[in-house]
Amino acid sequence: MSETTRKSEFGIWKKQVKLKSGEVSEVLSFSVNGVRYNAWPNTRKQNPKSPDYNVYIDTYVKPEGASQPAAQPTAQPAAKSDLPF
Repeated sequence: MSETTRKSEFGIWKKQVKLKSGEVSEVLSFSVNGVRYNAWPNTRKQNPKSPDYNVYIDTYVKPEGASQPAAQPTAQPAAKSDLPF
């Protein structure tokens, strides 16, 4: 009897991110067995044998309450004493 091997499929998501320097970069995100990873372009590539991407474990945890947009301050009408006439 032949054994069947189950193949696993994984998806990769490509995102555009803005770096602290103001530049826009691309990051690949994926997870394997519940562990999240990010692959960033190798900006320090020294020779053709260097990898095109560096992979890091994603340890980011979203702060509580960050899902709510910040409240916008409302404009206050000028006080009567501030009017020039």
